[in-house]
Amino acid sequence: MEKVMMWKPELETMPREKLLEHQLQLFRKQMAYVYERAPFYRRKFDEAGVRPEHIKTLEDVSKIPFTVKDELRRSQEKSPPFGDFHCISPEQGVRVFQTTGTTGIPVRSLLSKKDWLEVYYDQFMYFMYGYGITKADSIFIPFNYGLYLAWWGIHSSFEQGGVLVIPGGGQSSEDRIKNILEWKPTVVCGTPTYILFLGETAKKMGVDLSKTTVRIVITAGEPGAQVPSTKKLIETTWGAKNYDDIGSTEISNFGFECVAQMGTHIIESMFLVEVIDPVTGKTLGPSQEGELVLTNLCCESMPLIRWRMGDVVKVDIKKCDCGRTFLRLEGGIIGRADDMFQFGGVNIFPSAIENFVRETKEFSNEYQVIAPKMGSGKHLRIRVEPSSPSLSKEEMDRAVKAFKEIFKFRIGVSPDVEVVKIGELPRFEGKAKRVIRET
Repeated sequence: MEKVMMWKPELETMPREKLLEHQLQLFRKQMAYVYERAPFYRRKFDEAGVRPEHIKTLEDVSKIPFTVKDELRRSQEKSPPFGDFHCISPEQGVRVFQTTGTTGIPVRSLLSKKDWLEVYYDQFMYFMYGYGITKADSIFIPFNYGLYLAWWGIHSSFEQGGVLVIPGGGQSSEDRIKNILEWKPTVVCGTPTYILFLGETAKKMGVDLSKTTVRIVITAGEPGAQVPSTKKLIETTWGAKNYDDIGSTEISNFGFECVAQMGTHIIESMFLVEVIDPVTGKTLGPSQEGELVLTNLCCESMPLIRWRMGDVVKVDIKKCDCGRTFLRLEGGIIGRADDMFQFGGVNIFPSAIENFVRETKEFSNEYQVIAPKMGSGKHLRIRVEPSSPSLSKEEMDRAVKAFKEIFKFRIGVSPDVEVVKIGELPRFEGKAKRVIRET
């Protein structure tokens, strides 16, 4: 095992009994804060007949209603652009991000100066120290910077932490390989799929990435870092350790893998963790597989209370070999509680693809999505048919080009589009199975 480093050892090694007391204090304070500041939560709590003073123990938390994404979206539709669930005014914001909006209007988040420069920094220092990264390291971030949170947090926080950041946005994959050779970073990050694609690109260029200066690869957006075969492939390709990073735009980054590589720790000093039965909503115990529910304990901009992540997990509360008492997610994020799938670090719903296909008049209503295995390096593939045999190749080429542009703009990834013969795609009498997940 690599050398263990901790950002706040007094919290990271705190006995669980004391850690739970610490969480209860923060939760009660946070609930009172959002009740006072966010009309959204005041309505929810009043309708449920629960007030901040009713929470005496962590068991009482189950009395509070869950928060789900559709509620945030409806709030922002009624009160654009940020809705009424934020606890700060637009004038107090210094950063905005948004989700991909694959099922409709994206959810927008507004962050205060304190959250962006202090709270995010605090969170990511747990990550940085957990990975064993020091000021002697430098990190190359091959990310096309935009409205999606993605690698912004690591960039900003590691920079504050004294790590040299080499931004790799707006470059081809070949140029990124050249930059890795020229700048000699010791850390690289990306989705598992893209990290493996860079490996393939390097191989075509005659470059052996395992011979470079890179010693740590951080992956996020897909479960690859916790899929044994994918982790092994990444570590073999890069000759480096591969560590997991878990987060979302709405609730920020909350999970990191330590050097013991025994699962993904959640920063329990900053987040309250629950695992529930996705159907009944009942709380489950350790080692029981269920849906992850989180509460921000330190955020001041848009704290989420009992936020249903939609991710399927299984927790282990035993002390880790690294010495941390923060619980771990066995195998990281196991999967989704619904039919959503992930590709390139983006959450994609089949219904969003259906809308895009059916808005393209040159395409028939039939389509098929081939979702590649995480870490395979393959592209997302969408198979479509012409809506009429009279359409020319030029017309179809223009339609495909326009489809890919709107798909990239709204969802954030570029799919391969395969035009097949009319009637070649399967028809269904019952429920259609349009998404084919490769294994």
